[in-house]
Amino acid sequence: MSRPYRYTLKHRAGPKSTCPTCERPKCFVRYIDTFTGELLPHGYGRCDHEVSCGYHLNPYRADRNGDSYARQIYFNEKPQNDFSPPRPYIRPPVVTPSVVDIPTQLYLASLKGYERNALAILLRRNFGFGVANDLMRRFSLGTSSCWPGACIFWLIDQQDRVRAGQIVLLDATGHTVKDPHRRTTWVHTALTTNYKRKGQPLPGWLADYNAQEQKSNCLFGLPQLASTPASQPVSLVESPKTAMIATVYMPEFIWMATTSKSFLTLDRLMPLKGRRVVLWPDAGAYAHWQAKAAEFRQLGFDMEVSEALENSVTEQERKADIDIADVFLSAWPGYPLSWAIEISTPETSTYTEL
Repeated sequence: MSRPYRYTLKHRAGPKSTCPTCERPKCFVRYIDTFTGELLPHGYGRCDHEVSCGYHLNPYRADRNGDSYARQIYFNEKPQNDFSPPRPYIRPPVVTPSVVDIPTQLYLASLKGYERNALAILLRRNFGFGVANDLMRRFSLGTSSCWPGACIFWLIDQQDRVRAGQIVLLDATGHTVKDPHRRTTWVHTALTTNYKRKGQPLPGWLADYNAQEQKSNCLFGLPQLASTPASQPVSLVESPKTAMIATVYMPEFIWMATTSKSFLTLDRLMPLKGRRVVLWPDAGAYAHWQAKAAEFRQLGFDMEVSEALENSVTEQERKADIDIADVFLSAWPGYPLSWAIEISTPETSTYTEL
């Protein structure tokens, strides 16, 4: 008779959780310790989306050093000799994986080339150079050569680590280009593709970055918290572009973005706990964010969902997933002359290939 495994997937031991790689909710089955009945550290489990994601971290799988989670626990509990009594169970310490961030020099190299950046051009056209440049500095807007005119929305955590960069190509109206396909990707994905296309090995940091489970679990615009009073409320939207534009119209809020409707998650929102938070979902996403807000309120968050957009859009606009930036820009009469500044020196057009 075969010996049962100590660590097994908890198929019928409670609800599924969010996958640490594809970050889709209710699709991640975690491993459970059948000796103690406790879940293994988050990350040990399998995603249901085997084709599109394929994530599976097995506690019995050995790493490059020949070690595994199961092996570590076994030798922690194994008696020193045949005559010594069994050692008591010692719960393994929770190990926080080290974060591999994006090199600072790569991030800094992208903070230029705004004369070719479609979003920078839109901001300057609508708000003038002075206000637009302040926005680009405030949110650390980057420029990418992945597609002509593309921008980079950098995600920087509370330790000032550059966790990820979302590359987006916007058209002249500020909407994501979708022809022939949706022009969005991530900096690490674009760099990996470039190195492979050229037949070159990945730099050590990029290989390590790609191997880590969690890459971008922070909000866009998070560094603003360091220079704002705790009493100032936060407004949260999906699109980083919308957070930048809304800052002009409603500066009484600290505007941030999730970068995806499904990225309204606890780990991303934890830095906001204790502040008043207002969610501004895109048209068509109101019910989803309303349900999420109810969950966060049960966890002690001071959170509400704005109905302003939901109550004013048409059915066609709801299907088009418009957001409050679309409403603001459509009614914008233009900026006052006091917002304009003279540009005495041309910008450099040199920027990194991201």
